[in-house]
This record gives sequence, structure tokens and C-alpha cells, in this order.
Amino acid sequence: MARFTIQEGSTAHRNLRWGTALLAAAVLVVLPLVIPSIAQIETITQIVCYSVAILGLGLLTGHCGQISLGHSAFVGLGGYTTIILVADHGWPYLATIPVSVVVCLLAGALVGIPALRIRGLYLATVTLAVAALFPVLVNKFPSFTGGPNGKFAPDEMTAPDWFFVDPYTATGPATDHYYAILAVAALCFLVAGNIIRSRIGRAMHAVRDAPLSAAASGIGVARVKIFAFAVSAAFAGVAGSLLVIQVPSVSDTRFDLYLSIFLLVALIAGGSASILGAIPGAIVFVVLRTYIADWAESLNLLSGRPDGGQIVGIASGALLIAFVFLLPGGVVDGLGRLRRRVLEIVPRPPRDWTRYRLTARARSDQPALRES
Repeated sequence: MARFTIQEGSTAHRNLRWGTALLAAAVLVVLPLVIPSIAQIETITQIVCYSVAILGLGLLTGHCGQISLGHSAFVGLGGYTTIILVADHGWPYLATIPVSVVVCLLAGALVGIPALRIRGLYLATVTLAVAALFPVLVNKFPSFTGGPNGKFAPDEMTAPDWFFVDPYTATGPATDHYYAILAVAALCFLVAGNIIRSRIGRAMHAVRDAPLSAAASGIGVARVKIFAFAVSAAFAGVAGSLLVIQVPSVSDTRFDLYLSIFLLVALIAGGSASILGAIPGAIVFVVLRTYIADWAESLNLLSGRPDGGQIVGIASGALLIAFVFLLPGGVVDGLGRLRRRVLEIVPRPPRDWTRYRLTARARSDQPALRES
């Protein structure tokens, strides 16, 4: 039994939501200013970047019910779009993000067309083929993409003169990248939240839960699936552009098949049916890809065996099994259970429409009674 109870939609509920949002925003803004290490700032920036990619995958898998193992291709497509426009055509970094959105939006719609005929494991196989094909295409056109050697931008993104962080200090560039990426990521989370609460978001939930009933209710299942694939790919493209803003270089190994697998593991760990689940999922992703990978590499050097890097795969598999059995709803669902032990938000009671109509009719009849 919860100690405190708040009615949904009440003033206390609104104050709680706004207070939590403002507190989280203040922490995110102040965080790089109190962290002395540049490496830690870059780690937090990576978490923000990958949270956008996991957010897009969550829209497709968690909210629309379509399995995808090809998200690394869309992240790479956004990254290569940014690096090509910056390195070869001199575009500003932030100006390339809308182009990445359009390119990945079209690519996602094309990949979503097979989802109209297949589903389940067959759909997962098709998207897996997309992820495996992307590095091959990158190496096929080395004059355009840089091939196996990768592609690099001559200069990194710098802050304008009016920016409140001094770019010439020790943590200037890393902090500049963090704030620029954080602003774009916040916009992405806002757009995703509005999509879920909109009419198309409710249609996505209907397609996920009961596609036949959704079609019988007049929902265009084909349009909803293609929309989900396209929007999910667009968010992945934004994540790829943000990763290039942080580190202005790309290669086929940076967006390989393992990236798709780790993104799916992070989605399940954070909570597939929650917008905020992308944040703890990104933390799990960075821990697996960075800290456990470094530990496995050091173990590899100490033992002299070439299989030390497999520890990352073992850890990710064990983590996935643990979350499926212990926290099937992810970290967000677990935190929600803890919160409900202290604070429970009860739904608003349904309005008595009969009493409401009688009251409205009595109010409308009052002027007539006064005139008589």
C-alpha cells in the first residue's frame, strides 16, 4: 500500500511532473560544468547520442510491435551523410541533421515495405540483412565513403562567439558538443512523446496489440507500419549525426552488425514500451561497449589469449536473460514499482455525463425562467 496518493490530472500531479522535469533539466545543464574530466563528459555525451537511437528503435519495436535488427544501418547512414556534407562540401555540422533526417526517413520507408507482407522472425531476418549489407556497401565505394580506412572531417564543431561556454578552455570543445547534442536530443524526445500521445501513436499501439482488430476498426495498418519504420530510421539518422558531431570520423566498423544487437539489448534493458526507457538503456549500452570492453581488452592482454573480447558478448547475453526474467518491463518498469510503494497516482474518476447534461440543461434554462 502506497503512503501517498495523487489523483491523475490534479494540481499536485502537474506540479510533480513539472518539478521532476525541471530538476532533470537543471541536472543535465549543470552536469558538465561540475565534472572535471573530459573523458567523463564525452562518456555522458555518448549516452545522450545513443539514447536517441534507442528512442527510435523503441518507437518501432516497443510501440508498433515490429522487430528490427537493422538499426545500425540507419545510424551509419546518418553519420555518413553528416561526414560527407561536412568534409566534402563544407557544411556546418548542425545543418546536416535535417538532411540526415530526410535521407533516413526515405530509407526507413523503403525497408518498411517488406513489413507489409512478413512479420516475426522473417521480418527480423530482412532487417538483419540490411545491417549486414551496410558495411559492404560502405567498402564498395571508397572514393565516396572512404572505404575500410574511414572518412574524417578536417575540423571539429566549435561553438559560436555568443555561446556561454568558452571554447578555449580545457573542457570547452567537449562541453560545446555536449550542449549541442543535448539540445537536439531533448527535441527528439519531445517529438517522440507527442507522436505517442497523438492519433498515429494510438494507431501504432493498436497495430502492436491486435493488427486484425485495428484493420477492422478502419486503421490503415500498412501506412502505420511504414510510418513507424520511417520515423524510427529518422531518429537513428539523427543519432548518427550526433555521434559524428562528437567524434568527426566514420568507418564500417563503427556501424556494424554488433551495434544493432547492442541497441536491441539496451532497448529491452531500459524498457521497450517507454519513452524514458531509452535513457537507462543508453547507460547500459555505453557500459557494455566501453567499460566492459576495456576490461575485456585488458584481460586479453594479461592472459595473452585472443578470446578476451568475447566477454562483452557473454555479459550482454547474460544481462538480456536477467532482464527478461527479473525485469521484463525494463529499468523504467522497476523504478515505477518502487515509486508505487511510496506514491501512487490514481486515475481520474469517470465523469457522470448524465448529471453533467442535466446540470448544463438547468443552467441553459435559467435565463428563460428569469424572463418569464
